[in-house]
Amino acid sequence: MKVSLISLGCSKNLVDSELMLGSLKEAGHSITTENNADVIIVNTCGFISDATKESVNTIVDLLEYKRNGRCKKFIVTGWLVERYAEELKKELPEVDAFWGTGNIRAIADILDPAVVNEGYSSPPGSIYDPDSPRVLTTMPHMAYVKVSEGCSRVCSFCIIPRLRGGMKSREVGSIAAEARNLASRGIKELNLIAQDMTSYGRDIGTNLEALLRELRAVDGIEWLRLHYCYPWGFTDSLLELMAKEEKILSYIDLPLQHINDRLLKAMQRGTTTTQIMSLIEKLRGALDDLTLRTTFIVGFPGETEEEFGELLDFAEETRFQRLGAFKYSHEEGTRAGELDDSVTDEEKEERYERLMELQADISTAHNKALIGSRHDAFIEGTEDGSYIARIPSQAPEVDGYTFVKANRELRTGDMVRVQITGADTYDLFAELA
Repeated sequence: MKVSLISLGCSKNLVDSELMLGSLKEAGHSITTENNADVIIVNTCGFISDATKESVNTIVDLLEYKRNGRCKKFIVTGWLVERYAEELKKELPEVDAFWGTGNIRAIADILDPAVVNEGYSSPPGSIYDPDSPRVLTTMPHMAYVKVSEGCSRVCSFCIIPRLRGGMKSREVGSIAAEARNLASRGIKELNLIAQDMTSYGRDIGTNLEALLRELRAVDGIEWLRLHYCYPWGFTDSLLELMAKEEKILSYIDLPLQHINDRLLKAMQRGTTTTQIMSLIEKLRGALDDLTLRTTFIVGFPGETEEEFGELLDFAEETRFQRLGAFKYSHEEGTRAGELDDSVTDEEKEERYERLMELQADISTAHNKALIGSRHDAFIEGTEDGSYIARIPSQAPEVDGYTFVKANRELRTGDMVRVQITGADTYDLFAELA
């Protein structure tokens, strides 16, 4: 059969989609676009209400291909199914099957007419092995590697532990074997992802430092980048390794969520203002040219204007290179979801805009400070006569790009040396050094 798979949500969801594509291809199915598909699969995200709305709208739009096109079977999988399977079955009777996240490697089974399985009841926390078939959909020189599944934290606003279960780490050897396999396919940049990166390995008797020591030895891998680091677990020896090893980029994605002590306690983050400020000082002291990315939640239940002002002051004083924000949304099944959502939508929007306007000025200043500096960069395409590239401080999808002028032909995946010649809020401009 000809199958189209639409992946929504974050990079962790994308890995699941790539594994599903691998299983489908191994079973003899071909991959195509939705307007030419016998089967359409939507891998949904339902982490927050905005993602839920996007997923439902996408499903409704794509169902037109079943009503009017050649599509004979329509399947929905992912986070939305884990949260709302019964409701979805009632509201979307045209969907043929709902498939749970724990069954992704068996997705091809549901295309067999002889298989009758509702599919939405699945064991949480399923992890994959290095030999799992996988179709990469990223740039040919980079890939995401999921080092663990689930999360054992108890943040009051988060539904992930309920949907994915407690943290289950993959063995170091399994991840290293996958890295070698990816390197043999031309991958040069590994973006390591987890719900709680700095807790990696605690459940199986190892740690992030041991994993990085193994991955740095993989021939062909040039960049290792860490995403979603909880603000615990940055030992002196881990930071010493990161400082010495050129392959491990000085880029840390460190979601903090807030800085006010009362709200951090209400969020059940297990951190305090003093601990966060001490950690940032430690990170910046240990790692040269550190790019620090964070995310915050604005409008958490009970957040006062004074508490938001504290967050705003912290962002201005700390001057993160990268900063994103979410407007708080009540999520069923979370402890915070039981609180009175006393901050209005208008207040959330206004606070979000103020925070992001401040960060735009900070990001612009950081980028302009790079003018004249030189960096390695991976070429990722062309646009309007320039090559699109990323330097170490630019993570895929979430950060800006570096647009390179070159007097010779370059190919996607080439690593080149560039000198920054200009900057704006999000992007850099460069020429070959």
